[in-house]
Amino acid sequence: MRLHRCAEIGCHELIKLGFDYCDKHYQLRMNSYHDRLKQSDDLSARTLRGQHDKSLHDREYNETIRPDLGHEFYNTKQWERISEYIKQRDMYTSSVDGRVYGKGDLIVDHLIPRRLLNTKGEQYDVNNLWLLTKAQHNHKTAIENKMSDNKLKHLSRDWWIKILKD
Repeated sequence: MRLHRCAEIGCHELIKLGFDYCDKHYQLRMNSYHDRLKQSDDLSARTLRGQHDKSLHDREYNETIRPDLGHEFYNTKQWERISEYIKQRDMYTSSVDGRVYGKGDLIVDHLIPRRLLNTKGEQYDVNNLWLLTKAQHNHKTAIENKMSDNKLKHLSRDWWIKILKD
């Protein structure tokens, strides 16, 4: 097998052909890339043009992709009322970090994922609902996708808070 050195200056790690960097430097570069991308998105979101582009993206997502994913539940009047109730009950405060956010910055989320709940009553149960920021919600969803359904049914609010704070 043919090998060559990592492209990072000063690194003498041998890697397979077809790769530029060893695992260590690849991860460092990817983390740096994601940090710069997040900073760019944050900076863009502060401008009127960035906010407009984001609202267009969100609208397109809600109209085209969400219905295909079975999210029509979230477009019902009953969900809209319960969602607004949860936001008012928790006073627009994130359940994880305790900070107050604007009306559109928070998502009402199911502690136990909706797909694991059997009845409509369970899906609308206010004791299973809490407020998360979009970033926290995305992080929680990514974790949920890696876990078994049986384990997800038994995770507590405190466990999620601990994990999402890190």
